[in-house]
Amino acid sequence: MQKILTYLLIILISGSCEEKISWDLDTRDTPLLVVEGMITNERIQHQVRLTRPVTELNAIPEPVSGAIVVIHEPESSMVLKESPSGSGIYLTDSMRAVIGKIYTLSIIIGENEFTAQTDMVPVTPLDSLEYSQADGSSNYYKLDLFDTDEPSMTEYYLDWSKLPGSANSDSCKAKIIYYSLNTVDVGEMFKPEQEQVVFPEGTVVHRRKYSMNEAHAAFIRTLLSETEWRGGLFDVQPGNVQTNLSEGAVGYFAVSTVVGDSTIILPLE
Repeated sequence: MQKILTYLLIILISGSCEEKISWDLDTRDTPLLVVEGMITNERIQHQVRLTRPVTELNAIPEPVSGAIVVIHEPESSMVLKESPSGSGIYLTDSMRAVIGKIYTLSIIIGENEFTAQTDMVPVTPLDSLEYSQADGSSNYYKLDLFDTDEPSMTEYYLDWSKLPGSANSDSCKAKIIYYSLNTVDVGEMFKPEQEQVVFPEGTVVHRRKYSMNEAHAAFIRTLLSETEWRGGLFDVQPGNVQTNLSEGAVGYFAVSTVVGDSTIILPLE
């Protein structure tokens, strides 16, 4: 019995004698740049937004202020102005992009320069807006969304806040973004169910359809694979989202042709 107690004591002493090791780790953060920018065929002020990545869910991205942002086309260059100051949002003068030109985005921050290059492709006209009665209701409707013949992004802005009995607030408005990528993606086929937007008769629907070249469509596809398509039956292996920006930056600089229309939701016959 005495020998057993002696062995136990030796084991306890051995287990408690742990040498503390201090690892010299390099914890410096890499100042990754996030770029969101698009110019279109509309003659308006376009914007490029610069931020830093967030490390927590629902965190507000830190704006990157004081950068030199330039958009180059073959014949000229335009320096964007940050507005408002400190926002990380850089605006062009009133301008419009055209098909057949290559556009280059240049961003200079201190000693670092980041670039992206792209072009614009045509967009096909919008088809007639399709909608049907919502399940179990004869007074409310839902949009029927279909793929287009080419890669595109369509924004739907729904507003029924001006209808009698409706609250004139954001609770009577909705926005839907629908991507048509013309590919067979397992993640998209088995993506989680999305909340359905239901709206009453008299709702005004504004649509804006954006063209996407192949590189832009590839960026959206990989972005959706890491966000909206995750959590489905067949999740893809996490990976890097594609980009047309040089090393040290993520996001995408796009040039798109845009068409739009407006429709008032009427009772179905």
